Amino acid sequence: MNRTCARWLLRAYPPAWRERYGEEFADFLRAGPGGVGAIFDVLRSAFREHGSPPPNGGLVMNEYPDSILALSKHPSALVPMALSVAALSVTLVALARFGLPPPHADEGTVAHTWQLLMVCQAIGIAWFAVKWLPQRPRLTSGVLIIQVALAVVAMAPVYLLGL
Repeated sequence: MNRTCARWLLRAYPPAWRERYGEEFADFLRAGPGGVGAIFDVLRSAFREHGSPPPNGGLVMNEYPDSILALSKHPSALVPMALSVAALSVTLVALARFGLPPPHADEGTVAHTWQLLMVCQAIGIAWFAVKWLPQRPRLTSGVLIIQVALAVVAMAPVYLLGL
C-alpha cells in the first residue's frame, strides 16, 4: 500500500490510538499488499475504535503480563478453580436442602457429583502443571497453591462433617 493511502487510513483512528500505535501501524500498512479488502478492514477497525475505545483511552494494555493474576486467567488455570467452587457449592446446597445424612447412609447423586468434580479438578490441576511449569515455574507455583487451597476448601466440609 502506498504512503498516502496509509496516512489517510491512519487518520481514521482516534488521536490517542494514533499516538500509541500510529508509526507501527503505518509501517504495517505500507508493508502489506493493500487492496479494497484491506482498506475496508482498516476502516471497520477504526470505526470500532471510535465507537468503543478501550479503558484509559487505549494507552494502557496489560501492565503486569507476568503476574499470577494474568496466568490464572488462562482456561487451564480457571477450570480447576471453577470445579472447586462447583464442588463446594454442591456440598453446601445439599447440606442446606437435605441437612446432614444419617450415619451409614448410601451415597447419593450429590456424593457422586462431588467425587466427579474433584477427580476432574485433579486432572485439570495436573494438566495446568504439565503445561505451565516448564514455561513459568515461579508463577505456576503460585497458581498451583491457589488451586490446591481451593481443593482443600472444597474437601473441608466433607471431611469435617464426615460425609
